Amino acid sequence: VRCHDDIGLGFADSDILQAGYDPGQHRKFLVDFYTGNFPGSPARGMPFAKNEKTGDARISGTLASLAGLESALEDADSEQIDLAVRRILLLHSLIMSFGGIPLLYYGDELATINDYGNLADPEIGYDNRWIHRPQIDWKRAEQRAQAGTVEYTVFEGLKEMIAVRRETPAFADFNNRELLNTGNEHLFAFIRYRTDLPKTNVLVVANFDVQAQGISCEFLRQHGFAIPERLTDLLTGKTLEVVNGNLLLPGCEFAWLSETQ
Repeated sequence: VRCHDDIGLGFADSDILQAGYDPGQHRKFLVDFYTGNFPGSPARGMPFAKNEKTGDARISGTLASLAGLESALEDADSEQIDLAVRRILLLHSLIMSFGGIPLLYYGDELATINDYGNLADPEIGYDNRWIHRPQIDWKRAEQRAQAGTVEYTVFEGLKEMIAVRRETPAFADFNNRELLNTGNEHLFAFIRYRTDLPKTNVLVVANFDVQAQGISCEFLRQHGFAIPERLTDLLTGKTLEVVNGNLLLPGCEFAWLSETQ
């Protein structure tokens, strides 16, 4: 999800226009949001290489800090801590299931927050990208073995994803992916399929909203899932709640759904 470098906003203006947004304002929103300068933003990134004339900038920060964990820990807000952890796992669920070779950036397996100590180093402190090149806190790393901690929840969640991914035929990469337009802007969904093993197809759904969102069972039937109500999450072994003909996915959560379990 993250790497050693800053996050650039080098997308084509035409793509943003096609989505109905103003490219300049959209970039400004992203920079403001992920640096904590947008009202209500929980993110704690820093602007990098800011152009003072245009306001353009890139973004520094660890995944955990950008996802709101740092601010939630500062506020000792258990609900926001849980929400940030769910965001972290949701984003990793996508790189684990979308295709290609997923890479874990060091520290993300422990939900490591920004390392501001690096900014005091006279040799590297001028470059704020070092906040997401942290020195590992080995005492904190030991908490990955302690149930109930953030480190444990993220570490065990990633281990479980890796184990399930290894055993799921549809996650083998043959460019075997179909993106779905669910009609719900909060949901990102796609099918991973095997033409030789059609019953092993996996529906991946990620809810980027903090509120629960639904995906239509009729829509899923049209895409080859005969009885969507019986689709089982490969990670939990459970089916999703059905409300008014929709599979309901809780806020900032994901599911890897299959007809076989």
